[in-house]
Amino acid sequence: MLRRSCWLLCFISAFPIAAHAQAWLPDKGDFSAAVLYSDVYDTKHYLPDGDEIDVGHMSSRSIGLAAAYSPSDRMMIVAGLPYVSGAYHGERPHPGEVDNGDYHSTFTDLRVEFHYQVSLEPLAFAPYVALVQPTHDYPSLGHAAPGRNLQERWIGFFVGKNLDLWIPRTYVQARYNFAFVEKVADVGHDRSNYDLEIGYFVNPRVSLRALLFGQETHGGIDVPIPQSNPLFPYHDQLAAESFLNVGTGASYELSPELSLFALYVTSIKGTNGHKLGRNITFGVSFSPTFD
Repeated sequence: MLRRSCWLLCFISAFPIAAHAQAWLPDKGDFSAAVLYSDVYDTKHYLPDGDEIDVGHMSSRSIGLAAAYSPSDRMMIVAGLPYVSGAYHGERPHPGEVDNGDYHSTFTDLRVEFHYQVSLEPLAFAPYVALVQPTHDYPSLGHAAPGRNLQERWIGFFVGKNLDLWIPRTYVQARYNFAFVEKVADVGHDRSNYDLEIGYFVNPRVSLRALLFGQETHGGIDVPIPQSNPLFPYHDQLAAESFLNVGTGASYELSPELSLFALYVTSIKGTNGHKLGRNITFGVSFSPTFD
């Protein structure tokens, strides 16, 4: 039950704003595929000191495709690809067509991950590596840009604990991830991400969870900057963004092969980036049983 729920949440990691811990890997031979729909709406930007300004509203709708396969009880391979459609509405657009008020749609970054289960007791511990590769040279400048169009290499780990001895049907798990991000204009801007999740099984089919997401950029630049600055064309890629987001989610197992899940996330503080007004994600996961 715990492994199935955690595996389900793994698919949401196709979206950068909703990466989830994966401390318990599925059994050998397990395969699952998922489709997710995410609706994001932002109305504010964070300044370098954490203050907020309103320079227009950003709307983004994404459809994510993801799949996972476990060649053994200790290994899992995950791949995900989002299709993003975004629009900007305001009086301070960036140069170019991205912020012209229309929705612009494109595939963005293919993400491939390899996970390994080191232990299950006393803690579930699963390190991983991942590669993020843009599918093509898509626009990265603009309030409504679909992504940063940069290659990334990740290394991280998941750790979790079943709390059943103290709090029945409850677990806690966390993730730390370090991303080696492609340099732009010779400026380094690697980053750390960390997540915390507390989950509770109402019954074998229904689970609830509370979530915390954080990010810190190591390097980068403060934004906004004037258009006369030589780094202006790259400032959306190089922004020294940090944030702390909170969320809640639920999943429902319709059958052993089919599950539904939902997630709501919002921002509580940050710097140098969009303030996440709200992100609502819905999805369905299919896990066929092979004889």
